[in-house]
Amino acid sequence: MKREGPDFRPDLEGLRAVAVVLVLLYHARLPGFRGGYVGVDVFFVLSGFLITGLLIRELGSTGRISLPAFYARRARRLLPAAAVTLLVTAIASALILPPLRVPDVTADIAAAAVYASNIRFALQATDYLASDMPPSPVLHFWSLGVEEQFYLFWPALLGLTAGVAFAAGSVAAGVRRVGFTLAVVFVISLGLAIWLTGVQQPWAFFSLPTRAWELALGGLLALPAAVGLGRLAVAPVAGWLGLAMVVASGVILSDTTPFPGMAALLPTLGSALVIASGLALTGRSLSAPRRPLVPEPRLFLSLAPVRYLGRISYSLYLWHWPILVLPAVAFGPLPGPVRIGLAGLAIAIAAASQRWIEEPIRTGRIVGTQPRRVLALAGALSMSVAVSGLALGAMSKAQLQPSGPIVGGSLDEAPLPSTTESTTPSKNGSPTSSQKPALPALVPSPVPGDLVPSLATARDDLPVIYSDGCHVDQPDTAIGTCAFGDTGSSTTIVLMGDSHAAQWFPAIDRLAKDNHWRFVSLTKSACSAADVRVWNQSFNREYSECDQWREAAFARIDRERPAVVVLSDSTGYTLTIDGAMADLSDHEDVWATGLRHTIERVSGSSTTVALIGQTVRMAEDPLDCLSAHLDDASACATPYAMAVLTRRLRLDRQVTERAGAMFIDPTGWQCFTDPCPAVLGRFLVYRDTHHMTATYARALGPRLRDALAPGP
Repeated sequence: MKREGPDFRPDLEGLRAVAVVLVLLYHARLPGFRGGYVGVDVFFVLSGFLITGLLIRELGSTGRISLPAFYARRARRLLPAAAVTLLVTAIASALILPPLRVPDVTADIAAAAVYASNIRFALQATDYLASDMPPSPVLHFWSLGVEEQFYLFWPALLGLTAGVAFAAGSVAAGVRRVGFTLAVVFVISLGLAIWLTGVQQPWAFFSLPTRAWELALGGLLALPAAVGLGRLAVAPVAGWLGLAMVVASGVILSDTTPFPGMAALLPTLGSALVIASGLALTGRSLSAPRRPLVPEPRLFLSLAPVRYLGRISYSLYLWHWPILVLPAVAFGPLPGPVRIGLAGLAIAIAAASQRWIEEPIRTGRIVGTQPRRVLALAGALSMSVAVSGLALGAMSKAQLQPSGPIVGGSLDEAPLPSTTESTTPSKNGSPTSSQKPALPALVPSPVPGDLVPSLATARDDLPVIYSDGCHVDQPDTAIGTCAFGDTGSSTTIVLMGDSHAAQWFPAIDRLAKDNHWRFVSLTKSACSAADVRVWNQSFNREYSECDQWREAAFARIDRERPAVVVLSDSTGYTLTIDGAMADLSDHEDVWATGLRHTIERVSGSSTTVALIGQTVRMAEDPLDCLSAHLDDASACATPYAMAVLTRRLRLDRQVTERAGAMFIDPTGWQCFTDPCPAVLGRFLVYRDTHHMTATYARALGPRLRDALAPGP
């Protein structure tokens, strides 16, 4: 469809194409575009420019902003294609995903339907327990949440700060107030983004307050005074430089770059230069007093194929992510040619979406343009999508009841086999061999009908320390009282480490209550007990909070003078060496030194120090898998060679025993068949790929008691 108008700029349509292609190449995982996510930042700058320009023109001509008309235009432009994408994704997810995953995804879809998904995903990203969940097929809707929230507040803010001046006929004064408002938003939001990126990166990435500066940057270019930038002879040079900055940011940045923050200035300022270079454009002409030094970048950006990709960029952005994600869930990791083919399919579907959904409704041919009618229909459509998604989730959840036999029996102890030399720790807790023991094969059987905890509740089957604040979250460093068991006892046992230590809380708490011990729990998410500097993936930086917490934990142990200190850590750490990320497998000597230092540090304050080895790791999420294989739980088992890292067990055992401490290998309590099962008797062993359920951990209390003997 041919678009005409005095303010239409074909080069900006081309800039949209550059942005969406960067995103598409990044999500298709094509080599060389590790920073393609910056395409979203280009969209933000463009939106700020276009929307602010529209609002200034409306204020200048009428002295006011009609909020219903503005919101109706936005609804006609954005909602129809988004709603269809969400509905199709919900249905496809219900058909493709494991039943247990569907309620989570449909909740994501409901949040996306009301443009609040960025808040939901920020909460999930800062939740350490959900950090290793597979990506949602509507994860990309976070940016639409940011834009819609911007559209909600921005017209009202401009009307409030500059409306009186425009209404009084003082256009110049009104424009100055708009400029001042934009500048304030830019400075405050950019400062907040830079600060929060180093403190709580997910919120910096997903939230409007830390993205508003990008929209404000585009808005500053919409001020009438900015037009002169496009009349300069160097404007084309600046435009090419800006385009190069945008493309370069998609190449040189990566997932490990702290983003947004200072790094986001590269694509956003680049976008601003491209926009500014053509600010003197009117229609298809360029009014400049001097001959440009080089050809204008608009000559490339206005090419018909480039403009076409820009024209369908919104639908392409909507459709490409679920098209790439859902097949990967169904068939596993996809090879490069298949991903490229899916990207091509997304372009074809986007073209159809733009032609038969976007354009007819945007122009009012189907629903009209009357604001009240449009807004009523928009509200009804959003709620219908949200409710439909949640209904699909509820239907999927109803399928989770296992139909296998009722196993029954007591929950007092885990259903382990008779102890044998190959599966039982030796007297000091060490395995008799570092090699794989001779294990029987796993017998296929359905998921028991009385599974505990149930599949629907297992994700939340956590030790109480997660709800009472005693398990310290990633940003925090303070240590609470956190005393359990018989708090008046003269015998104290301390648990220290990360979430892999926290999973042993129910077992030790049971021992403390049975033996009238005082039990102090000192655990923190993603923070090793071993005295090493680690890299925090959520913060995308060195985890300094871990170092502070660990020192506080050491000081607490010094004061407690416990009879026993129990340590445990995950195997999945990335180290920080000389301020940079380093793979632990390449620096085992650093880990060994840190672990030995911790053992020696706490040994001076306690009689006995014990290290519990690694938890058996499942190859795929056991809850999702079991929900899709209720008739055969063995389909969700993991081969012993994949589930147990014998090299790490050997390293931790050697360091521990040389330091004079006790090493406890729990492998035989979790994996005494090959492959390693996700269900033992009526117990669901894991709540994710590498944490036990609290119910199963509590049942291991007697096993841990025997391994610790002679105890306190």
